[in-house]
Amino acid sequence: MPVTLKDIAEKTGVSASVVSTVLSGRDNGTFVSEGTRRKVLLVAEQLHYTPVRAGRPRGSRRLRRQHTEQFIGLWDADYNPGSAFLVQNLQVALRDHAREQGEEAVDDFGLRLLTGDDLPRMDALGIMGIILLSSLPLPREAATAGTPCVMVGEIDNPPRELVQVHADNAAAGGLLGEYLWSLGHRRIALLAPNVTPRVTGRRLSGLRDVWTAKGSQADRVSHQAYDTMKTLGERDQVRRVVLQQFGPDGPAEDRPTALVCSDENVAAVAAQTLAEVGLRVPQDVSLTAFGDTPRLAEALTPPLTVIRLPAAALAKAAITALYALHDAETPEAVPERDISLPVQLITRASCSSPSAA
Repeated sequence: MPVTLKDIAEKTGVSASVVSTVLSGRDNGTFVSEGTRRKVLLVAEQLHYTPVRAGRPRGSRRLRRQHTEQFIGLWDADYNPGSAFLVQNLQVALRDHAREQGEEAVDDFGLRLLTGDDLPRMDALGIMGIILLSSLPLPREAATAGTPCVMVGEIDNPPRELVQVHADNAAAGGLLGEYLWSLGHRRIALLAPNVTPRVTGRRLSGLRDVWTAKGSQADRVSHQAYDTMKTLGERDQVRRVVLQQFGPDGPAEDRPTALVCSDENVAAVAAQTLAEVGLRVPQDVSLTAFGDTPRLAEALTPPLTVIRLPAAALAKAAITALYALHDAETPEAVPERDISLPVQLITRASCSSPSAA
């Protein structure tokens, strides 16, 4: 006779609705303490509980592991060319992982780009875990569903269950800073949104450390931030910030001679805006960015100097970390939760010595 929710409720001394909340992994408004949740999962495992619906176990990571999930969920609130490039690398890393594990049916493994409607029903979709494609806040539905999560990026005070896989952003800032300093730049600006404060902060710190080490003032490396939460689109916000620095109403003296952009898309908008006010790259303003998406940075005129992020290594580390989380008996069993990878400086024609140097 199959075990029911009522059987588990009687064994644990809680209501059937509490048992349902724990095993479904859904946030349905019923509060469940951590102690009660663990107790319900333990009893469900002891009783070999398997729900009838869809023939799949739900909620408990240990229960789910008895079955074969078909997909890794991918979440990105702002899907862009950089995201697509990362997805390509994740697909390669996933297939490599399958081969390394001796899986014969590699096609059984796949990636699924998630929508907001998918997050509360990941068990029904066959999602074994989620990879967040950027350093954006973890969706509440994903955080409460008990599904293993890996972020390709970094945030302050991450949930203890989350593994972060990211580029060494402080070192990235340092590499760009050393290069721009060697060209003769003494006043530069970092153009970055406020939505990723930890990433921006580490890059800014790396840049300013170079200035400090050279005996210059750190505030000569300014942070030109814009608010992505406002109704004005990102493109218009980037354009406005660039005009504030380089337009006719901008500072006549001591304006930056180099502009460091958070990504290649921002750099493209910055280049167009500089051209509108009659400034040339790199003769008047040097331009750089973080990221080197194929056929994007090189396609700009002139080709863009960048910090190349280790996309293939990030993808491999994310897949490895996600399976480690999925297979762990408890989240605490995963030893490494902050994985930082080295970056590479790629110099192209968008940077030169400042004309006033």
